[in-house]
This record gives sequence, structure tokens and C-alpha cells, in this order.
Amino acid sequence: MRILFTYSSVGRGGDAVQVLEMAQALRDLGHSVQLLGPTPLRPYDFSTTGGRLRNLARRLPWWARECIELTLQWRLSRTVKKILAEEHFDLVFHRASIYDFVGARLAQMTTTPVVAHLDAPFAIERAFHGLGYFASLHKHCMRRLGQSVRLVLTVSAASKDYYVKLGIPEEKILVMPNGISSELLKVGMELTKARPPFSDPRVCIIGFVGSLSRWHRVDLLLEALRELGAPQDPRWKVKIVGFGEEYHRLRALAREYGLEKCIAWLGALPHEQAFREIAEFDIAVLPHTLSTGAPLKLFEYAALARPTIAPDLPNLRALFSEEEMCFVEPENPRAIAKAIEELADDPERARRMGLKAQDRVGSEYTWEKILGCVLEEVLKCG
Repeated sequence: MRILFTYSSVGRGGDAVQVLEMAQALRDLGHSVQLLGPTPLRPYDFSTTGGRLRNLARRLPWWARECIELTLQWRLSRTVKKILAEEHFDLVFHRASIYDFVGARLAQMTTTPVVAHLDAPFAIERAFHGLGYFASLHKHCMRRLGQSVRLVLTVSAASKDYYVKLGIPEEKILVMPNGISSELLKVGMELTKARPPFSDPRVCIIGFVGSLSRWHRVDLLLEALRELGAPQDPRWKVKIVGFGEEYHRLRALAREYGLEKCIAWLGALPHEQAFREIAEFDIAVLPHTLSTGAPLKLFEYAALARPTIAPDLPNLRALFSEEEMCFVEPENPRAIAKAIEELADDPERARRMGLKAQDRVGSEYTWEKILGCVLEEVLKCG
């Protein structure tokens, strides 16, 4: 099958990793994939011209950034129109954006089935940041997208409900969680054998990987460390991999709490390096997240069989069971501290939990398995 995989606007971090891994998974399934967008995807590369332009764009008013978003879509639309006039594809896979009009135009340009992938609701992220957006335009574009394409994919039941309320037909929406590549899972299994959690009984390394966004609430992890008696108790060490809007505030908070000596701030690392860094954790933590997503980091923690602490939210409960992940009361640092202590005091139970989560990823959450099911659904809809 020849697949045209399009995207109009993708971030430099997990979003870019997601698109690249999905495209590669389709290739690994035996399909020919042409990846097309207005700018190249280079995850966690901040030194390029595109990276510098994104940094500049972040300082603009929200309405100016949204206009850039629309300009990128217009640019993609022109390029796609030319390619579809010259080449034949069996499927178009389009990663849609907040004001997406490209997906609907793609469906009009060709008789080839078009599948649109919508991540967790953009408007909810905007609200979390206190940023505005063109609400009426967003609603209009989502409704038109849903009416035009063959199938709409989104990451959780809560996301599905959001898009149904905007006017996308419910019967067209398929919940498709995030995942991990089979190749990366293989690396994770090898690293697990080389360094299982709690390999050094003298120290417990607690880790977080991801963007230092407001919704990840890494401050809760810092408060949990104080509850555990760090830094006076030398057993607790922390590694934080990532960068974002909260970085400087979190560093200042760590200094205020007297925690700087027990925390290693590793910054934003290339994806493969960040993944390998997780293998150094004894316990992985997702302090908090949005109630609509399916965080990539959970699948990566699990792929490395790290016992993981996560907030008790319905969207996360839909992904893993209590035997595979330690769920705690959301936004409660004492609950996080208690869970860390219990896992550290019973390393055998913690290792079993991590291995069960790893098995779940292997059986359900590789991109190859997920996208294989999506392609079957596309054929049914045809």
C-alpha cells in the first residue's frame, strides 16, 4: 500500500517523535510511506533555523502564533495538491491541527481514503497555558474535517467526547492510544536485563522524562521529595530529563527546598538518549497530566519495565491496570511520596509491576500493532 502521511504543524518534542515513529511503523508493516509537511521533523533539535524560529514564535501574541499555524497549513495544502495531481496513493494519513482545513481539502482532492489523526484537544492545552484561540474557527474546522474524512483517530475516550461535542460524527471516531516502536521496545527489554530496577540497594533513583509543562506538575515531585526527607536521607536521588516553560521556576523551587544536591537536571536530550536514561531509574514518575491524553512517556517507562507512579485519572486507567502501574490521588505530593517509599521498600513487587507493564506494551501498545488495527478499520469503513 502506498501511503501519503501529511502533517501541518508539529512540535519539536514528543509530537515529532510520534509522527516519525508512526510513519516508520507503517513502513515496517510493509507499506511505502511518503512523509510530507511544511518543515522537516527534527525532535529535540533546538539548534536549527526552524528551532530558532519556533523559539521566536513562542514570544509572539497568541493570535500571531495562530496565524503562523494557518500559514503553514496553506503551504502544506499547495504542496499536497501538486503531489496528488502527479502521484497515486492508496491511503492518506493526515495529522490534523487545531484549525485544520487541509484534511477536508485532501478528501475533496482525491478519491483515496483520508484518515485524520487528532491528538488530545488543543483547546484544553491552550486553556492550561492561559492562552487564547479562535474558538469558532476551531469548531468549524473540526466539524468540516469530521464530515469529509473516512475516519478520525484520537487518543482517549475523553478526547473523543470533546470532538463529538464539536460536531464530528461519533461513528467516525476511533480511539487509538499512543504507543512505542517495536524496535525501541526491543532496546528496552535488553536494557531491562542489563539493569533491572533497584540494582543498587544503597540508592533509589527517581526519574521523570518529558516536557516541563504546567500540566506535568513536576513541583509535586519536588514536594514529595521533601516528604521523603531528602536531601538529608541519602537514599533518594532524582533525574529530570526535559525542558520547558516551568524549568527555571522548578530550579528555583528546588533551591528553596534545599534539594539541588540530590537532583540531576539533564535538560532536553535526543529521544534515543532520553529513552536510555530511563533505564537508570529505579522508579519512574508522571506527577500529573491532562485528563484527555495518552502520554508517550508512560509507554516508554513501561517498555523499560520501570515501576511507575501516575495520577489516578480515567484516561490513564484505560491504558494500564493496578498490577502494572501505581496510581495515586492526583495532585497529592504525600501520596506520591508514600508510593515511592512503598515501592522502594519492596523491590521485588516493584520489579514485577514493571515487567507486567512491559508485557502489556509488547502485546498491545507497539505502533505496529496499533496501526495494523487502524488499517483493518479503514478497510471495514471502505
